[in-house]
Amino acid sequence: MRSRLVSLEPPAPCARCERRVPGVKWGDLCPDCLAELRRRAGPLARIISLLFVAVVIGYAWIRIPLTLTTRMWVAGIAIATYFLVRKIVIQVSVEIMRK
Repeated sequence: MRSRLVSLEPPAPCARCERRVPGVKWGDLCPDCLAELRRRAGPLARIISLLFVAVVIGYAWIRIPLTLTTRMWVAGIAIATYFLVRKIVIQVSVEIMRK
């Protein structure tokens, strides 16, 4: 059961824009600031992710004998690498730009 004191607690300010938004904890960013930082981190994340995918494909091209089955695995791993690296770079970029 929720405490009645929770509704009486004033909202905390955003760490970046100082706007008071309900649901934001002390030191966190409001949804608007977080969305703007993710938007700014997007192009950097895309470039770094594509570079990592190029490294994975280059490694597979040089080291692995490419049959039809291995090409399918390399394609799947390259796609997974793109999304995983992009997610990591966006998180790291947001934390760096936050300060």
